[in-house]
Amino acid sequence: MNLLLDDSRRSPSLQPLSRFHAFFEWNLGGITLLEKLERKYPGAKIFYKGPDQAFEKLIFHRYPHVLPANLETYDSIYSSDSYLPWELLGTVTSIIEDTLTLEKDWKRFRQKYKAKQSGFSIVGKEKHLYIHPQATVYPGVVFDTTHGPILIEDGAKISSFSFLEGPLFVGKNTQIDNARITGGCLIGNQCRIGGEVENSIILDYTNKHHEGFLGHSFVSTWVNLGALSTTSDLKNNYGIVKLKIGDSVVNTGTIKFGSLIGPFTKLAIGVMSNTGTVFDIASNIVESRIQGYVPAFTWIKPGGRYRLEEFLFDTKKIMARRGMNLFDFEDEYLRKLYGSFAE
Repeated sequence: MNLLLDDSRRSPSLQPLSRFHAFFEWNLGGITLLEKLERKYPGAKIFYKGPDQAFEKLIFHRYPHVLPANLETYDSIYSSDSYLPWELLGTVTSIIEDTLTLEKDWKRFRQKYKAKQSGFSIVGKEKHLYIHPQATVYPGVVFDTTHGPILIEDGAKISSFSFLEGPLFVGKNTQIDNARITGGCLIGNQCRIGGEVENSIILDYTNKHHEGFLGHSFVSTWVNLGALSTTSDLKNNYGIVKLKIGDSVVNTGTIKFGSLIGPFTKLAIGVMSNTGTVFDIASNIVESRIQGYVPAFTWIKPGGRYRLEEFLFDTKKIMARRGMNLFDFEDEYLRKLYGSFAE
């Protein structure tokens, strides 16, 4: 069987999220599309077609078993256009149900915890709460499974006075502190989450550890949202949200959408993001109010530029705190990407 991951006609709305990782690498509900295909179709050949040669080179370095697209026909094609952020936000339940189908162990994990003995509370059906035996849940936590299942992964830590509503997935070694999480959320591995989060997708290694509202948003990897940073996800006139991305304008077709936040982006304390704000890769923002499109490698405020060597130094230092490294081929790719924006 020959499967194609087609990223060649990438939507402008995916560009800020996909400068460093392709859509099939996103951890959605504990598993990436690539991992899902490898499990469903063992032995299948997987091909990739990217938006440009530089990005293809990055992917083939990461995944030597993924092949360059060189066939005329494929048994199945998986397009990045099927992964538009505002559409994914509406499929959180089905993504989690797919995880439950693929990972049979979740059924066993449900037997390990007894709410009364553990000191937390369950609203809704207890059978829809799945907690890994190596997760830690403190007394005083409330789980609400009324609207969908809740999955808490290995090593996750949920502190007291947190309210978690399903459908919800919390990834490995993620810490939830004094948080209110509602409306259908997917949270990746090794994240730190606090404050209020509603119907959002947060990928791996991202921090939103303090008070502030994140709503109907898609947050990429290695992002840090400072204390009291807040996204608006509804216009005052209830109008359709349109995203400005470079020279393109993308109509989301919905009145509820917050922000797109690209990888390695950092928002300082108290940053207020208007409805439909887009932060491209490696934006480091301090201004209190932001709207529209924030270009890649922005420093302090739109118009400023993050110095390349400082960005790479900061990135490697931050990754090392999580026991991760920036590979040489990734360093080379980011340098070329930086140069392309300078041009």
